[in-house]
Amino acid sequence: MTTPTLIPLNALGVLRAHGDDRQSYLQGQLTCDLVKLDPTQWHFGGHCDPKGKLIAAFRWLHSNDEILMLMPSSLIPLEQAALGKYAVFNKVEFVDASADYQCFALLNGQALLADWSGSGNLRQQGRISALLDGERALLLLPQGVELPESLAQLAQSEQAAFIASELEAGRPWFEAEHTGEFVPQMVNLDAIGGVQYDKGCYIGQETVARMHFRGGNKRALYVLQGAATDGDTLEMQLGDNWRRAGTIVAKQLVGEQIWLTAIMNKALEPDTAFRLGDTPLTLAPLPYALFSTETK
Repeated sequence: MTTPTLIPLNALGVLRAHGDDRQSYLQGQLTCDLVKLDPTQWHFGGHCDPKGKLIAAFRWLHSNDEILMLMPSSLIPLEQAALGKYAVFNKVEFVDASADYQCFALLNGQALLADWSGSGNLRQQGRISALLDGERALLLLPQGVELPESLAQLAQSEQAAFIASELEAGRPWFEAEHTGEFVPQMVNLDAIGGVQYDKGCYIGQETVARMHFRGGNKRALYVLQGAATDGDTLEMQLGDNWRRAGTIVAKQLVGEQIWLTAIMNKALEPDTAFRLGDTPLTLAPLPYALFSTETK
């Protein structure tokens, strides 16, 4: 898919944080540094449980007097409850705002946003926000606001194409079934800027920091692609044998292809053969470098 394409999204939810203490409270909860990061841009972030396992990974941005977090819809109630658990003595409230917004993905159409205001990875036109991410953008519109004609007239596709693009880009897309399973480094959240190791304390920070500074994490998120299949067991070849090859985080069929992300050992050989069921898979290159400054 190389022509500009618009994709309506209901798989993406919006969690709104509002109240005077929203930033200070979230600073003590999230893996990202809300104080130091540029407030005119969008960023990746994560929220861990006390054991350092991710409840959710998301994109976040400032919007007027609120902070918005975009994540798979199935994570919204879990993340809302987890963030609200310690908020009782703070002036902050977390609201599922998914119904207040229309979300779209724009694939291969960033040129259509060239005259929008702003710079870097966040652009605006009126009340519409565009979160730029490589050749893609996420469009966030309050309900009742219409798309510009240049976007509304584009060909549209199913949201499977967007989810597949998330996986291809090595984004930490996972649903509620995997909440509480992975430390941030296992899904490459640090490699895409969602973890700042020099910020102060936050929930789960001890585990996340130990994994980084002591080199405790030996796994990473990888992207694989192949012909469409309904197999569900990922295997890798070792000599003449095949064995289970890590944990599948997400997979998505698009036409005759399947994309999936899986957590596997960082010491993978680049020519390793993989299969899903009986279908061969190819290890796709990540569009970023894995975080590699851990102390060994």
